[in-house]
Amino acid sequence: MESEEEQHMTTLLCMGFSDPATIRKALRLAKNDINEAVALLTNERPGLDYGGYEPMDSGGGPSPGPGGGSRGDGSGDGGGGPSRGGSTGGGGGFDPPPAYHEVVDAEKNDENGNCSGEGIEFPTTNLYELESRVLTDHWSIPYKREESLGKCLLASTYLARLGLSESDENCKRFMDRCMPEAFKKLLTSSAVHKWGTEIHEGIYNMLMLLIELVAERIKQDPIPTGLLAVLTMAFNPDNEYHFKNRMKVSQRNWAEVFGEGNMFAVSPVSTFQKEPHGWVVDLVNKFGELGGFAAIQAKLHSEDIELGAVSALVQPLGVCAEYLNSSVVQPMLDPVILTTIQDVRSVEEKDLKDKRLVSIPELLSAIKLLCMRFQPDLVTVVDDLRLDILLRMLKSPHFSAKMNSLKEVTKLIEDSTLSKSVKNAIDTDRLLDWLVENSVLSIALEGNIDQAQYCDRIKGIIELLGSKLSLDELTKIWKIQSGQSSTVIENIHTIIAAAAVKFNSDQLNHLFVLIQKSWETESDRVRQKLLSLIGRIGREARYETTSGKVLDVLWELAHLPTLPSSLIQQALEEHLTILSDAYAVKEAIKRSYIIKCIEDIKRPGEWSGLEKNKKDGFKAARWADWGLCLPARLHRN
Repeated sequence: MESEEEQHMTTLLCMGFSDPATIRKALRLAKNDINEAVALLTNERPGLDYGGYEPMDSGGGPSPGPGGGSRGDGSGDGGGGPSRGGSTGGGGGFDPPPAYHEVVDAEKNDENGNCSGEGIEFPTTNLYELESRVLTDHWSIPYKREESLGKCLLASTYLARLGLSESDENCKRFMDRCMPEAFKKLLTSSAVHKWGTEIHEGIYNMLMLLIELVAERIKQDPIPTGLLAVLTMAFNPDNEYHFKNRMKVSQRNWAEVFGEGNMFAVSPVSTFQKEPHGWVVDLVNKFGELGGFAAIQAKLHSEDIELGAVSALVQPLGVCAEYLNSSVVQPMLDPVILTTIQDVRSVEEKDLKDKRLVSIPELLSAIKLLCMRFQPDLVTVVDDLRLDILLRMLKSPHFSAKMNSLKEVTKLIEDSTLSKSVKNAIDTDRLLDWLVENSVLSIALEGNIDQAQYCDRIKGIIELLGSKLSLDELTKIWKIQSGQSSTVIENIHTIIAAAAVKFNSDQLNHLFVLIQKSWETESDRVRQKLLSLIGRIGREARYETTSGKVLDVLWELAHLPTLPSSLIQQALEEHLTILSDAYAVKEAIKRSYIIKCIEDIKRPGEWSGLEKNKKDGFKAARWADWGLCLPARLHRN
């Protein structure tokens, strides 16, 4: 008999995940939970791409000492913030980290005085200390050049210059794991707004060191996708750090560096007086000064470059597109835009299952940002292509392609409906028309609806559709649960409850007709689930008509003469919960049900008939209990 792990292996292989080693790793990280493993395999959860490193046991990390200053008051972020430097407190088990010049002085030079790279070691003590301060809920990140983050960045840049950064295990560990997390917290934490000027200037210096590292590393193979993701964070003018410092002007006169009009980045004339974003301009121009743009251009024009690599290379430029100088950058990027559009159009159906194509939605998102800046006539073309590739992925028989498509559709929905505008969002009305015209929901429902993550994505679509959902599609959704497992039934009910919040009266009436038909033929076990669904719709209702309809249905069901005691009890409890808690229920409706309840209790003939046997006697008792507790609970609420 197969073990549970082997059964999960077989299931995941059948779902279209083709690499047994990756599947085993996902199951191990997920502790053999197949839903968590699916999340890892479809990039829903981070964890598979850390290069197999396990956290080092460093004996505990030092905390900032009395002179070490603030942790940044990380309220809302699990605590933490940049360290102000100075001495670190004892008890951490670390020797004082070596100065970086001590590492550099240990190099060996050849007879011409050129560095050979032999004998160079990454400052591992600094790395251990940094990991203990970054990879924790109560983080405290050093921001000075002579401290651990600065030393690790300098060492990584030095090794990258020698072509050794990928072969040095500790350097790779730093670049793959610790450094991205450090900059994520420094740039995107809400605690950013509480830090003082000294800390913000220190982070600016760390960003400049990051730029030096990326500019050096990108000149070599393979393309450093992880580093480029961190660069995208650093160039994003909308992150918390750059928003906080949006009024800052550039620290250098870049016209003196490149010549008037030849800078890689400039502050837009329209926002220069109000929000120059000078520090973003500094970072982009520094990257150009160090040869970063030339290196990106060379990589983009290399033969047989994959779409995933193109995505990694253009995303940093996409997020800061509005600050790029068109006279300098556009001639470099126009051919890339046109080639990318053609390449995505040429993707064949058999390639859609390739994990490397997961990056296509992100690639097209970045290309749209570049088009908005340099090729506005192509914006609609790119949006059409974004939706077309998602539809093709959704129609694919491979679970991973379907899941990634749904994930991206959900993101498009969120971006289009957020109160804070997203630059490259697709218009909500256009997105709705696409969903309806292409029957996206019906196609999605043909997939793995037994998977919780999959159904969560469908829920996002159905919430947006709301009143635009046709009665035929509603019927189709309802019929899917016929003969299915308990898990599938619950998932379908979750989807329908999410949609019912926005249903109009026709949709709601149609839904209750479907529920009534199922009630007449299904077992008591399924009827329990139907009552739970009805109750959930009532509790989450936004309109008085919806909650009123639900109360009527529950009341009628509770009065069915052949209903088992357990279902009567459940119907009454759902009814009472809605009356007690739903803000959409008016006082007049609550009073009307109190009167109905009292009238029921006063009917001696009806109750005496029920009390002829023990079971029916219990029913009478339940009605009486409900009638007595209803006024009290409604009074408390």
